[in-house]
Amino acid sequence: MIHVNERAEPIRYQSTLLAIKIIEVKNNWEPGLLRWHYHEELEFICVKKGSVVFYTDAQSYRLHKGDVLLIGSNQLHANQRFDCDEAVYLVMHVKLPPFFEPAITPYYSYFSEQLRPLSELNVIFRQQDAVKRRVGQIMRRILKEMQAQTDGFEIAVSLHVKQILLTLYRNDALRADVSKGPVLYALRPVFQYVDRQLSGKIDMKEACKLLNMSYNYFSKHFKEVMGTSFIEYVNLRRIRMAERHLATKTASIHEVARMVGLENITHFYRLFQRYNGCTPKQYATRLKRRG
Repeated sequence: MIHVNERAEPIRYQSTLLAIKIIEVKNNWEPGLLRWHYHEELEFICVKKGSVVFYTDAQSYRLHKGDVLLIGSNQLHANQRFDCDEAVYLVMHVKLPPFFEPAITPYYSYFSEQLRPLSELNVIFRQQDAVKRRVGQIMRRILKEMQAQTDGFEIAVSLHVKQILLTLYRNDALRADVSKGPVLYALRPVFQYVDRQLSGKIDMKEACKLLNMSYNYFSKHFKEVMGTSFIEYVNLRRIRMAERHLATKTASIHEVARMVGLENITHFYRLFQRYNGCTPKQYATRLKRRG
């Protein structure tokens, strides 16, 4: 059974200065219950006791004591209790942009998820037990700091979050494939503009103005940096949003198409099949069957 959300799950931060929430969860609900949802924050899971299954739209993760999982920003996911034993785990939500201070901006390409989802880093946890243990230990320290909130806890938590980012970065054998430097960071105003306008009209001329570039230069520059054209980038963002709507809204496919700014239903179907290899209806059915 899938419980349907009508919007992204709101995350209520535990501090006015930190975009973070961390709690201990007891998985004591009925076995087999799924709830598809998403949020802009990264989600880290660390299992303290028992077992639990987490799903993304494309993969499942069966976690046991000591396991750690990373779910990307705005990534559809759900969790399921599959046995009679109670599971206990830490759940930490972190909104990364506030942590992009000058010292981290050279690594924006690596952490921004503009080029790939950070959930790909779960391979590190599967292959390196030491990294899994370290991230779990840091999460427990963050929990203690957030619970006690003694003087200076904001500094401590900020440092701990950066320790997790550094640990992932230094233990990723493929990090060399992601270029460093401020080039992608400079495109942030464009990414923000696109995300704000996904349900309506997106004009490349407006994107050019944000960077004070000519139309032709912006088009060439964007493709060089992103490896795809601006139009293709926008189309992909629209389809990714459509996927989330199909999983969490009680809306028809035609309504979902309009919600992501694609009024031409034929064009919507064509794009959806290009990026998913299936129709919107088949995609929604696949998610329901996992419930």
